[in-house]
Amino acid sequence: METTLDSLFSGRIKLLQPKEGYRFSVDAPILASWVKVKRGEKALELGTGNGVIAVILARKFKELEIVALEVQKELAELAKKNAELNGVSERMRVLEMDVKECHRHLEAQGFDLVVCNPPYFPKGHGRLSLHTQEVLARHEVLGTIEDFLRASSYLLKYGGRCYYIYPPERLLRLLYAMKAHRLEPKRLRFVHPSPGKPSRMVLVEAVKGAKEGLKVESPLFIFDQKGGYTHEMWPIIFQLEEGK
Repeated sequence: METTLDSLFSGRIKLLQPKEGYRFSVDAPILASWVKVKRGEKALELGTGNGVIAVILARKFKELEIVALEVQKELAELAKKNAELNGVSERMRVLEMDVKECHRHLEAQGFDLVVCNPPYFPKGHGRLSLHTQEVLARHEVLGTIEDFLRASSYLLKYGGRCYYIYPPERLLRLLYAMKAHRLEPKRLRFVHPSPGKPSRMVLVEAVKGAKEGLKVESPLFIFDQKGGYTHEMWPIIFQLEEGK
């Protein structure tokens, strides 16, 4: 597999990713910025791809231990290389594993938080990419949103948190599935390309076993009216606060 070496946060994080196939987008740093981490917690990422989100979190939170799961062998190998490349391999463990098999290999209630940027589109939805790797990452071929949430609920401690990013047109399905798996939505934020344009993504934090009570936060705009990053988006893309 041919790869490229790309960077985030003005070069402070370097990442190998496929030249053709699944490549990370702005979704990754946005989701990473949504995650809240407390000292001494253990995290899990479901569907890590090349490990971009797990690497960001491991760099931001120096005491965080994170397990990153990826079903595609080539991407899992890249995630391992990226952990080494960014000096976090001792705290970031990459496992090649199907999300539907988590209960066979990982301890129930073993994690404080789960992070997930799941496949967005139903199997057979729209025009599929010609590259198999990207199809598997973006479409529900190997796992549905229910599969990811079932795994999240199984692996989270009571009171543990999960952080998801999802398309707004499928938000009701996400929220319904969360509640079905005892994951109570507590925070929600819509992400818009720019003011006046429809939301393209939605961020959700849910807590296992919590009572009802959802807070809808102010929207996040990626670009301003002039086409530049907004003041709120700028640090998400360019500033890496390490050592928390």
